[in-house]
Formats: sequence, C-alpha cells, structure tokens
Amino acid sequence: MFEKIKALKMLYRRFVPLKNELGFCGKNSIIEYPVWFEAKKNIFIEENVTIRALAHFINSPSEKITIKKYTVLAPNCTIITNSHRSTVGIPQFLLGASHINDKSADVTIEEDVWVGANTTIMSGVTLGRGCIVAAGAIVTKSVPPYALVAGFPAQIIAKNFFLDDILKHEQVLYPPSERLSREYLEELFNTYYKDKKVYGTSEGVDNIAIEKLTTLKKRRNFVEPY
Repeated sequence: MFEKIKALKMLYRRFVPLKNELGFCGKNSIIEYPVWFEAKKNIFIEENVTIRALAHFINSPSEKITIKKYTVLAPNCTIITNSHRSTVGIPQFLLGASHINDKSADVTIEEDVWVGANTTIMSGVTLGRGCIVAAGAIVTKSVPPYALVAGFPAQIIAKNFFLDDILKHEQVLYPPSERLSREYLEELFNTYYKDKKVYGTSEGVDNIAIEKLTTLKKRRNFVEPY
C-alpha cells in the first residue's frame, strides 16, 4: 500500500508540478493544471508566460526547454526534445527507453510567441520571436521571427506584421538593447516573406483599447518590459 501511495504522489507531482521545482520560473507566469513536465529542472520559463492545461513537456535531464517572456501555449501542446530512430535488432518497446540513436536537442521558444492548441514542437526547434504556430501544426524545423506557420510539417504561410509595424511593436515590448534592427528585419523579409500575406494589424488600439489594456495589466499583475 505504501508503494502505491508513493507512486501516486510521484504521478501527481508530474501533473501538478510546483514552480520552484522547475529550473526557473519568472514572475507572473501562469501554469494551468494538469500539465506533464518530464525533467522539471531542465525547464526554464521567463516572466509573463502562460501555459494552458494539458501541455506535455517530454524531455530528458540532458535536454532543455526554454520559454521566453510574453509567450502563450494554448491547450494540449506537446514539446518533445528527442525522437527515436529505428535501429536494426532493437524492438520499439526497448528503443525509446534505451535512447540508442536518438535525435536529441534543446527546444527554445523566444519572446511573444503564440503556440496554438494541439500543436507539437519537435527536438532542436527554435520558435523565433513574435511568431505564431497555428493550431494542430507539427513543427520539425526552426521558425524565423514574426512568421505564421501551419500544417505538417509546419510551413510559413504568412508574416505576422508589416516591417514598420514590427519596429513599433518592438519599441513597446523591449528595451533598445533587445530590439531587432531594421537591417535584420529587412534581411528576414527578403529571405522568408516575399509575397506572403500579413496576419496581424496595427488597427484598433485607440484610447478605449488602451484603457482596457491598462486595467487588464493590473488585474493580471503584468510585469512591465522596462
């Protein structure tokens, strides 16, 4: 009976981890339970992050998952930092547990990323700042900043903002030392976003919207950028 109780407690802690059990968890970050964190000490979450219920972080003690500020993971997201490669003579029943011929690499989600519901992020992927991952996508390769990706495997289908709007967005959210430069963004647009439609907008941020945002910041204890 004691062993069963111990096993249940361990399982409970996997699904309802304390923030201080993680490698780092910043101020005002929200974790909705239940979630599944495999190697908790190798999960690093910055401030103003939201992780919705039923997220699964499948990582080993040698693999890190980093989620930076302002990012939101919608319900039922899965992050996997290793994948198994079929190997002659080893049955699947043993392959995963043995980690022989694994593809193993950290996953990083940069600032202000939206990850839609029921998505899967695979090993070695970096989601660039300000990008959006559409619901149901499976991301096998890194995503550049301010891209909108969808599908399996995920592909760029749009850009989040026009270039000048990105510069304005960066001024609001980041101190000068952290902002992306116009030169970098121009290179990004020339490489990835030619003829891509725009998803986001600069409209609708009037005095009423600003007042609403101010109230919401207080209610949600928002940590100001700088």
